[in-house]
Amino acid sequence: MIMKEKVSSLKAIGLEALLRRLPEHHSRYADIENELRKTRAGENGERILANVFQQYQFPFKHYVFHDVNLQSTGKFQIDTLFLFKQGAVILEVKNIAGHIRFSEEHNQMTRTLENGQVDAFECPSVQLERNKILLEDWFHAHHISMPIYQAAVFPRPQQQFENLRKDLTLLFPLEIPVYLRRLSSFHPTIDVSQLTDIANKITDAHREYDPFPLTTTYGILPSELLPGVRCKQCGSFGMQSIYNGWGCRHCGKVDPHAHVQALLDYFMLIDYRISNKEFRRFLQLDSVQKAKRILGQLGIPFEGEKKGRFYVADLKVIRELHDLSASKVPK
Repeated sequence: MIMKEKVSSLKAIGLEALLRRLPEHHSRYADIENELRKTRAGENGERILANVFQQYQFPFKHYVFHDVNLQSTGKFQIDTLFLFKQGAVILEVKNIAGHIRFSEEHNQMTRTLENGQVDAFECPSVQLERNKILLEDWFHAHHISMPIYQAAVFPRPQQQFENLRKDLTLLFPLEIPVYLRRLSSFHPTIDVSQLTDIANKITDAHREYDPFPLTTTYGILPSELLPGVRCKQCGSFGMQSIYNGWGCRHCGKVDPHAHVQALLDYFMLIDYRISNKEFRRFLQLDSVQKAKRILGQLGIPFEGEKKGRFYVADLKVIRELHDLSASKVPK
C-alpha cells in the first residue's frame, strides 16, 4: 500500500522561476542552472522508482512512502521507504549518467562522460548510512525496534560500474521487487498491527520539505531579480494591467490570470509575506484596489488590517497557486 505518493518537486518549480527572473549575466546564473539540472535528474530518477511500486504488486502486507521527510537527531529525507514485517528498507535514487567508478580509498565515486569529462560525487553509501542512523534514532524515540536495510537505485540498466563496493547494495529498478521478495523470506520482527501503527506514525510525523525563499538559500538579493508580470506566450516581463487582465506589450497577448505566476514567484523566491504595496511594486501595478481585489480573489490568508495587512502563504498555498497557474494557460 502506498501511503505517500510521489509529488512534483517544489524546489524544481522554484528554481525554474528563479532562472526566469535572474538576468543571464548574473554571477549565480550558471550555478542555478546546474542546480536545476541536478534537481530535475533526481526527480526523473525518483519518478522511475515510484513507477516500480505502481506497477508491481507484493503478496504480503507492506507500506510505501515516497519523499518522506522526518526529524530525529537531525532532519532527513528518504526517496522511498518500504516497510514490511521484516523491517524497513531505504531506497535512494542516483540518476547519474556516464561510467561510474567507486573509489577504494575514499567515500567517493566518479563518473566519466563520453566527452571525457570527469565529475566526482559523494558515494551513495554515505547518504544511505546517514539516513539509516537518523531513521534508527527516529525508531528509538518512538520505541520501535526493527532491522533497517538500504540500497542505492540507479535507474539506467545500461549503466556501467567499476570497482563496486562490498558495503553498497546497488539495484536497477526491475531488481527492486526481487530484492524485496528475498528480504520478505526473513523472519518477521513485528506483526501486522505493529506494522500499521508504525506506518501511521510516519504519516503523522512527515513534514513536506520547504526550500523557500530561494533568494535566501542561494545568497541572491531580491533587488537583483527581474520584476513584473511575465507573458507565458513570448516570455517577456512587463505585462501591463488592462481592464480584462494583463496585456503583453511585445506580442499583444492578453492573459487574465498572469498575476498568479508572478505572486507565486514572489512567495517562492523572496518571502512568504507580502503587503499590497510590495505586491504592486513586484508586479509593477499602480492600482491599490486592483491589487486588493486580486489578493482577495485568490483567497490568500492575511494578517492585520488596512495598511498593516500582510498576505501570508505556506507550502499548501504555493501548491494551490502553482496548480492554478498551470491550469490557466492562455489560448
